Amino acid sequence: PHCLLRRLLLLSLPFLASAVPGAPGAPGPRLGAAKGRRRPNVIIVLTDDQDLLLNSTAFQPHLMKEVALQGVTFTHAFANTPVCCPSRSSLLTGRYVHNHGARNNSIQGDCASPRWSREVEVDGLAVHMQKAGYHTLYAGKYLNNYGAPRTGIPGKAEGVAYVPPGWSEWYALQGNSRYYNYTISNNGVAERHGNSYAKDYLTDVLGRRALRFVDEAKAKDEPFFMWIATPAAHAPFTPAPQYEGTAAGMSAPRTPMWNTVCEDCHQTVREVRAMNQTQIRQSDRIFRDRLGTLRSVDDVVAQLRDRLAASGEWDNTYLFYTSDHGFHLGQRGMAFDKRQLYDTDIRVPLFVRGPGVPAGATSPVPVSHVDLAPTVIDIAAGSVPGNWDGLSYKSLLQETGRAEKLTGSDVEGGSGAMSQAWRTYALIQYYGEGTVESCGAGITEYVKDGEGRHFAQHVGVEIPANCDGMNNTYTCIRRHSPGENIDDIFCEFDCLLEPGGEEVPCPQDQPEGYGEYFDMISDPWQTKNRARKLQPEMKERLRSQLQRLRSCQGQTQCNGNYS
Repeated sequence: PHCLLRRLLLLSLPFLASAVPGAPGAPGPRLGAAKGRRRPNVIIVLTDDQDLLLNSTAFQPHLMKEVALQGVTFTHAFANTPVCCPSRSSLLTGRYVHNHGARNNSIQGDCASPRWSREVEVDGLAVHMQKAGYHTLYAGKYLNNYGAPRTGIPGKAEGVAYVPPGWSEWYALQGNSRYYNYTISNNGVAERHGNSYAKDYLTDVLGRRALRFVDEAKAKDEPFFMWIATPAAHAPFTPAPQYEGTAAGMSAPRTPMWNTVCEDCHQTVREVRAMNQTQIRQSDRIFRDRLGTLRSVDDVVAQLRDRLAASGEWDNTYLFYTSDHGFHLGQRGMAFDKRQLYDTDIRVPLFVRGPGVPAGATSPVPVSHVDLAPTVIDIAAGSVPGNWDGLSYKSLLQETGRAEKLTGSDVEGGSGAMSQAWRTYALIQYYGEGTVESCGAGITEYVKDGEGRHFAQHVGVEIPANCDGMNNTYTCIRRHSPGENIDDIFCEFDCLLEPGGEEVPCPQDQPEGYGEYFDMISDPWQTKNRARKLQPEMKERLRSQLQRLRSCQGQTQCNGNYS
């Protein structure tokens, strides 16, 4: 675990050394404690598509300095599903996909559907935080279909007029990530933005809204909960003008399995063709542009730190930094995207700093997105709704000096808050769409005119990358327990003969039938599917655990180490 944090910090050292007085994140006012030590504030910074394993934090020195070095780095944090809307739904509710119901990015798949708003949203984290006395703000990308016609509560508040329950202030993006030419729902009123960097670049706009909220909350003298969801590093991968040269000359990491088709993986993956030179150049450009977009997020982190430090609130504020899921760039020949079961797509950065959190610590405990909402409400109110699936890891944050040691049996042997056993696995679920989907065909590229204004002009400029398919539907158990020498993943697949058709038995002579199993202790980049070499007893044990988890509900059923 220390090696990962050290690598992330080394990548950021040139920027840490060059901070100058007055620059964002440079040494600012003396950190002070909040007056009266009221309940702590909580900030979530959620990026879009930011990977952990492909050096995405290399140009985020403020994040490293002000959050990672001052808090805990979770080295094995997982998205429970590697695609935007289902993953965000788990983050917002503390529930697995099979319980919150948002299976994909479509309204038909319950992404921001009226049913989701009526039945699920009403029990989300924001509702509970508001009941606990917190002043709340959501700013940025919400769910992919938020603001679409006939979403929200039809007949009452539809489209951008709909403000989900629990949010005192609402500043949400309509639809999917964009950087220019977008619409914001400003407390239910459409606010349209154009193509001026100074006025409209979305990450900066969100940063300014966040700073204003901090000031407003200070004036109200009440604790606040703020969720900032940036478009970075999602397509169309548009850096701010000053960051367009970020990572110049760099290429996406040539990891094991880079541009190597996996012949013993499930259908969507094994039927990919290796990238040609044009696609390789495109993948490398996307890598560089993604890093550029994240520099603006780093500025927001620095600005928040400086504003909160000046008001004496930084020491009384938890900041959680994570991404909705990871991303691949050439692994297994897949040029770019997410949606796959491999660590590039499901592992995410997770840094947490705040009152009582040990500085510079690392934790190998496998936490996942369903655990974020329980942790935040536990910090705010001291309890977690029993019908939520995730666990609170507040106790892991507050065990000063022990965070880097805790996992599995170590937690089971603890006392007090640590006496509750922490599970040694994450549940991963994904529901494939259509037959074969090519991602990137509809990406919009922004071009600049002679005056530097941005226009959404070219559609489909990216060469599409195969990324999904009807039988790319899987359920996995991703285990990590260093004390037991376990670091692996086992996946089972669902098979259909046609989109929307009935499930049929998967062919037993293909990975869809015998599954995929990777042991990351001996094979960290998941190059060899060893499912057929698994001992029958081990395979049956993993299948039995998956069977329990795929239908579990609530704190009791969804947690525990079944061996």
